[in-house]
Amino acid sequence: MDYLAKSDQIRQAGANTTAGPLPARERIIDTGLEPETGGRRQFLKKNRLVNLLNLRHFQGATIHIHFRHIHDNRQIAFEAVPRPCFGKYLVCLWSSPPGPYFRLSDYMFSGFSFTDGNGLILAEPRVRGISASGICLYLPEKSALHSGRKELRHPCPSVSARIIQNSLTFSGTLKNLSTSAFCVAVEDTPEIPEVWLNNAHDFTLVLESNGAMVYSGQCRILKAFQREHETCLVLAALKDTIQRFPPRVYRSRRLFVSPAPDVIFRHPLTGAMVDLKAADISGAGICVTDEKNANALIAGMLIEDMTLCFANAFQVKCRAQVIYRRFLTSEQKENQVQCGIAFLDMAPNDHMRLLSLLHQSQNNHLYICHQVDMDQLWAFFFETGFIYPRKYSFIQNSRKSIRQTYKKLYISQPEIARHFTWQKNGEIISHVAMLRFYENTWLIHHLASRSDKHIGAGTEIIDQLGAFTYDTHRLASAHMSYAICYYRPENRFPAHFFGGVARKIGNPRACSTDRFAYYHWHPDLKARGLPRGWSLERAEYEDLKELEAAYRQDSDGLMLKALDLMPEKTSNPRSTLSDLYTHQGLKRQRRVFALRKQGRVTALLMANISDFAVNLSDLTNSVSIFVIDRSLSYAILHQALCEAAEVYETGKVPVLLYPLSYAQHAKAAHHRIYELWVLNLAHTDDFFKHYKRLK
Repeated sequence: MDYLAKSDQIRQAGANTTAGPLPARERIIDTGLEPETGGRRQFLKKNRLVNLLNLRHFQGATIHIHFRHIHDNRQIAFEAVPRPCFGKYLVCLWSSPPGPYFRLSDYMFSGFSFTDGNGLILAEPRVRGISASGICLYLPEKSALHSGRKELRHPCPSVSARIIQNSLTFSGTLKNLSTSAFCVAVEDTPEIPEVWLNNAHDFTLVLESNGAMVYSGQCRILKAFQREHETCLVLAALKDTIQRFPPRVYRSRRLFVSPAPDVIFRHPLTGAMVDLKAADISGAGICVTDEKNANALIAGMLIEDMTLCFANAFQVKCRAQVIYRRFLTSEQKENQVQCGIAFLDMAPNDHMRLLSLLHQSQNNHLYICHQVDMDQLWAFFFETGFIYPRKYSFIQNSRKSIRQTYKKLYISQPEIARHFTWQKNGEIISHVAMLRFYENTWLIHHLASRSDKHIGAGTEIIDQLGAFTYDTHRLASAHMSYAICYYRPENRFPAHFFGGVARKIGNPRACSTDRFAYYHWHPDLKARGLPRGWSLERAEYEDLKELEAAYRQDSDGLMLKALDLMPEKTSNPRSTLSDLYTHQGLKRQRRVFALRKQGRVTALLMANISDFAVNLSDLTNSVSIFVIDRSLSYAILHQALCEAAEVYETGKVPVLLYPLSYAQHAKAAHHRIYELWVLNLAHTDDFFKHYKRLK
């Protein structure tokens, strides 16, 4: 490589080249490479410059080599890769060599530049030699560091951009961004020429990295300038806040945790690693404070892989999105920006560990999925009367299998089960549990409390349950759209809080209750076999449509949605949930039958099959019957139940019969009344508003 060739010889050679336009790969310098006038200017000594250049080489980064036209002062710049530097000379290889149409004799070398975390570095060395492969320079004794720019521009490699305006899409690339602006190069194509872009109107900017959308938002054009075959636009987002979720009055409580967790991720647009301290944290998101020029966190930007690191003790990973960006105005913080980041998804057990930490920081008696002494737990169930004599008579023959099942639920911490305890010195005072038993529905059960040990522990555990569901239900992997609870109306505590909330809300699309007749049914093999014209077959779409129509005559509630009984055009085997149970060594199956008379559906029977007494009333291992034709003979229903109950191994099968009026009219087996409470978790404001009034 002829780096030692004299400049005048190169100039003479350049004078003999053919004049013509610059090739597309020669990049005209944009204003982002020029320092703001009037800004703070510092100087770097040669040894500091050498260290920074060697860092660029180590990172595989480039610098810009500048040339200025001798007649019109027009500037162009070429990207070059610096070689290892030892203090006297700097050798750089062209990333994209100047083309044959570049007339070097028309330009004067004017220096090189690059950016670091402190600003723009400009050096004006002398040329030692230039060739088609690179350039060799004498390093100056000092170089200029311009840090007066209000907002540092971050280069963005390999980010594609689309501008959508009035049904047209303009393609391009994102060149750089700052805290408040994007620089996008728009391609000029014959199919969609750049002149069709109306600079006076707003548009939607979509940014993609590695084929995945990273950002979309409404923008306006601040300025535009031309480059060969493309137009460069400097854009500003119209909003510094996005509304990811509907606004809520009752929100997650923000906490200041010490030590504050580190928030670590790779910036999806610049590719740089970001490591910030959390200012505060909740179960739904986190707030960070950043230097204005440091990382350019843009409201609406998706972060696919973010890590929260708690003093290197444990980490949780999540998918997140920047929700807002606010510039701090106090004198001490005028160069800082505050950003709110919402959690979009997180592994269920990671989120449980995060919430455990947060709940403990508020009340050191509250635990989520804490390792409990199983003997203490069973003692708690009996001593509080949660397992009363009649219930125990039903489960006592299966004591051994029940104990094994509960070890899996309480010790293995499966992602389909959660339990909450109020404990003092290891003693359980209050307890409630949740179980994901339908695709997007969690069953609340095992609610009990020792009021003689601590007054208010029961309401505190419900508070904890409410906070948990609020923070969790919007995470995609939680599958928590509905919360349900079965209780007997004479049980005062749940009737007061759950039933009371439903009555106060007064909107069955937000929170509803439906009553069932509950009884234990003994299979009668002699009663098997339906009369001619009757059949019990797998339920189809039209059967579920009939059930929905019948239910709407009685209620405008949420029961069918929560129990996965809404008609769906596409087949959904609901196998994912069963697989999760199987992975934990547990059983969960569901079969839905239609009882038909001469092809017309009269009732639906839903057989839930699980490990015995997962719910101690065994409501998770029962047959739910939904009568559509109220004239249906109870004797025929009894025969259908004999066929549907073949799947059960126990001698007695719990049955839930709906509607209650049918059971009472048909004089069904001796039964008790159970109420099914359903909350649509999109209406948590309604729940908390009325729940707090009932406390």
